[in-house]
Amino acid sequence: MAEIQSGGAHSPLPPQPQLFQLEPIDVAEPWQHELVECFISFSTLAAGKSQTELHETLQQKASESMHSHGELVNGLVYGILTVPAEGNTYLRHLNIVSRDGFAHAISRLKLLATAHRFARVRPEVRSQLFWLLSELVKVSAHGVDQVVLALTRQVRSGDVTQGNVKLCWLMVRFVRANYAWLSTFPVLVATTVYMLGRMALDHSRIPDLRAAECELAVQLLRERFHECCMIGRDLVRMLQDVARIPEFHDLWQDILQRPQSLSPLFAGIEQLLRTPTPPMFLANRITYEMETRLRFILENLPATSYSRNLMWFVQRYLSTPESESLFSDLIRYIIGVFHPSNAVLASNVVPRYVFLGGLLRFIRSPVVAANAKLALFYDWLFYDPKSDTIMNIEPGVLIIAQSVDKYTFMTASFIEFLAYESDAYSPELAPAIRGSIGLAMQDAVEKGVIPSIMLIYEHPRIEVDIRQNLYYLFPQLVPPVPEPAPSEASADDAEPAKNDDAMLLDSMDMLPPAAVNSELAPEPPKPAAELPLPIAAPQPIRTVSVAPKTSIALDPVSRMFQEEFGIVDADSAPEGPTDAENTDGISHTIAEGSAPEDAALVASTEPLPEISVERALEDTSLWLFGSTLQTFVDSVAAAEPDVKQIGGSVKEIVDMFAQSEASISAIARVLASIFSDSLDMEDVETNAELAAAGESGDGLEHDLLHYILTAAADYAHTTDMANSTRRVLQLLMQLTEVKVDVGFRWLLYSVVNAGKPAQYARYVDQYAEGTLQAALVRDLGMLQEQFPGLFYAVLPQIYAAFPDAFIGCRGVVKSVVALIDQPQAYRLGALIARGQLQLFGHRQAAIVTIIGITLESDAFEQVCFWQLLNAEVGGDEMRVAGIAHYLLLEKKLDPADNSEAATGLLTLLKATSPTPSLLKSLFTYVAATDNSDVGVDFSGNALTAWLRTSKAALLNSLSELAPSVLPGDLVESVVSRWLERYSQQLDEKDRYEIQQALVPKPAAPVIEVPDLSGVERSSEHRPVTRSQKAKEDNERKRRISNSQPILRQQSRQETPKRHKNNSVDSEGSDSSSDVPMTRGRRRRNGRSLAAGDDNQSYQSSPILSSASSSD
Repeated sequence: MAEIQSGGAHSPLPPQPQLFQLEPIDVAEPWQHELVECFISFSTLAAGKSQTELHETLQQKASESMHSHGELVNGLVYGILTVPAEGNTYLRHLNIVSRDGFAHAISRLKLLATAHRFARVRPEVRSQLFWLLSELVKVSAHGVDQVVLALTRQVRSGDVTQGNVKLCWLMVRFVRANYAWLSTFPVLVATTVYMLGRMALDHSRIPDLRAAECELAVQLLRERFHECCMIGRDLVRMLQDVARIPEFHDLWQDILQRPQSLSPLFAGIEQLLRTPTPPMFLANRITYEMETRLRFILENLPATSYSRNLMWFVQRYLSTPESESLFSDLIRYIIGVFHPSNAVLASNVVPRYVFLGGLLRFIRSPVVAANAKLALFYDWLFYDPKSDTIMNIEPGVLIIAQSVDKYTFMTASFIEFLAYESDAYSPELAPAIRGSIGLAMQDAVEKGVIPSIMLIYEHPRIEVDIRQNLYYLFPQLVPPVPEPAPSEASADDAEPAKNDDAMLLDSMDMLPPAAVNSELAPEPPKPAAELPLPIAAPQPIRTVSVAPKTSIALDPVSRMFQEEFGIVDADSAPEGPTDAENTDGISHTIAEGSAPEDAALVASTEPLPEISVERALEDTSLWLFGSTLQTFVDSVAAAEPDVKQIGGSVKEIVDMFAQSEASISAIARVLASIFSDSLDMEDVETNAELAAAGESGDGLEHDLLHYILTAAADYAHTTDMANSTRRVLQLLMQLTEVKVDVGFRWLLYSVVNAGKPAQYARYVDQYAEGTLQAALVRDLGMLQEQFPGLFYAVLPQIYAAFPDAFIGCRGVVKSVVALIDQPQAYRLGALIARGQLQLFGHRQAAIVTIIGITLESDAFEQVCFWQLLNAEVGGDEMRVAGIAHYLLLEKKLDPADNSEAATGLLTLLKATSPTPSLLKSLFTYVAATDNSDVGVDFSGNALTAWLRTSKAALLNSLSELAPSVLPGDLVESVVSRWLERYSQQLDEKDRYEIQQALVPKPAAPVIEVPDLSGVERSSEHRPVTRSQKAKEDNERKRRISNSQPILRQQSRQETPKRHKNNSVDSEGSDSSSDVPMTRGRRRRNGRSLAAGDDNQSYQSSPILSSASSSD
């Protein structure tokens, strides 16, 4: 019998389950402990028995009761999974004892297959699980298919780690070995096909595994196509993604052109597209752990605090390039599976469309962005109110409608996507697709998702071409658009669009869409990355490498949702240009800061109206560029532009512009229009990742904006503001006003890339109203929203470059804690401790203002904020005293309402030595709370900690609390309550010392000698006559003689033994009292009193000794 791992019968601790690779802090589920205990019981039962005796014993025990039967099965299943060497033996025993057709054993396996921690299952357990399932298939055990269905969900999309790859291999081998058995379960066949097709997309770098997956998937599709049709329209979406793989090519052609060859009941691809996908298939691509975390956010978190959980989710599951394929599966799950209840819809829980908008902001790849849009609107293309549900349409409708006010560009982007897909997705079905899209919107309006589409159609920021697209898609809901008067310019503008469309359609090897009403809805050119694989494409598809137009357009969606639900507070409310002026949808805002930063950063130039590149090139001031600008525009518009070559052209254009009198607004319009069409803003993040990997030079990729910043830096580095420098810096500001926000990019280039922060400061000083601090708040906020990882990485460099504007800035602190996680908080705390970063400074007013702002933040932000504050302020008595006074006395801190702030303040207090000022704030706070338990507990917590770490300082501070500072009864009341409530934490010695510290000390003797010292001090400045000197001597003798009775009494009461220490006995005292003091001796003693050392006690003074002995 194999030994039991991790504990045994003689172990002082119970053995730990060996199913998962758990950390010491992890807690195993109760069912795992139950399996271990049953295995121990079985091992004890089997010890010392022969096979015959053991069989008889097992038969007898299994027949006693179902409970005994279950215990035996539990122990044997655990033994099979964890002791592979004895697997066959335990399986024979399981065959003997099973009384329910292995139903109980399969239920234990299902617990394992559906476990949230399945990714951490031990490799040997995973292998044994599939071996046991194969053995159960051989005996036709009922329910094995359910376990296999659960295991298909545990194969994670977008995960190419070793563990997930091995799981894929196990699934493939299991399906191969049990192909005939699997073919008898239609749902399992369809699920396996869907899983294999999605996983083949991820395994491009594992050719053997991909080939095996494709082979199995194609075999199942050809032999069991009728069963696979139950997947519905998402089967087509899956096949579109893998149609480029050679193994799927012939199958895809058969589906399009020869559907009857696959199944006599298959009428064509429209049959699949008209079939909604059942939720179980959409949920199959989301693991149980992902589903639990998603549902927690969508069912519990309010819209004001979901973003941090979303960031954690993305960091856990979507942080690698391979995981980008999971975005579409998540969107399909949220749309098609998770349908919130009416109670959730009526609450403040984050709506689905808000969560989706936040999820879209993390997409970087244009191809992934196009797939995400298709996943979002896929059900629109074939919507039928009789078979589809409005809940699959609602998120897309709300994203379009809710973004129109502040982010019109996003609404336009989605409408253009729908208009394009209605014709390009399947040209043969284009009329039907447009009809389905119209039905979807009409159904949404009738069921109250939105009141009317006219709110979008009549919006003043919606342009004419978008209205044309709306009428093209929804003719039954909006009126036709009046045709504009024909003009030469419009004709010129329309012609390139037509040519571009033809080029894109040709590049996709497909025919132009049929039945397109070009008069009502002329289609603008579409980025190739947004073009899905055309359903009717008879040839292999080639990818067109054209930079996307709207790859950054997803980020403003999240900001819109945040502002709508109050996530962006008053500190970041826009005060600059309106959204109508910011046509790119990026909100140019400045977070509220301390006094110098409150001024809004407003451009010194008026925003320029948006016009086409062709119109901008017609400006007469650009004649000196000759054909350079036109050649540059053509190079950017090429199908495969050479970015480095274009970068050289940018440098040439900037040089010519700087030395000429060309119109700044005209050249800004040209460059901004090009950037809006081709700028993907990936340069910052891409280069940061490559630089971290040690790559440089040619290994770094750059976008067009990088080259214009490089060209501008050649002029901005000079200290004198020559005309060329002014023009280049003003061009940067004009670019921001037209289309592109270059502020945070210029900040990064100046500080991080070039190491010349003066370039950024000069740019702000010359062409922005407001302060450098306000500019930093705006640009760092933009950086934090778009590239949070890079934001935290460059903070030390920004601080070193602009310490005066950085330290104590409320806006900077808010950006730091807005999306921080615990590893980042720890890293920043270490930087603060090393002196490489400073956030709060020494201005008490700025610190308490920042604290006041954070009191309304969510819990985790406050925890991280106090962690950073403690790293910088902890141990500084003056700053901690000011913080304590502000929170305890001014804000009347309530630990029940602000538990994070209370905990943070206690941490600060414990790290600081106690002072009378801190004790005064604590005791006054207790009095302000009417001596309640809340105040006593807070103060007692701090006092108890001080008693352990700074006992002497605490006792001294208590003794120095004079009645003039605090009423004595208040101090005694607070201390007595403390001693009473914390009696178990204090011993008798502590209590005695605390009580002694509160006993008033006798007042020190008052010797009236200030006048004498004053005389001596005054004598240093003016001459003294003989008569005046004699008079002063007599006055001094009189005062000394008057003070002797008091001193003698004090000496008798307090220091009787000090006479011996001074070698003066009682007899000596009596005899010396009869000896008259000479005039000279009195003068010497008078001088010693007048000019004596402050640290010398009165008992050691010669005069005090004489006075004492004269008694």
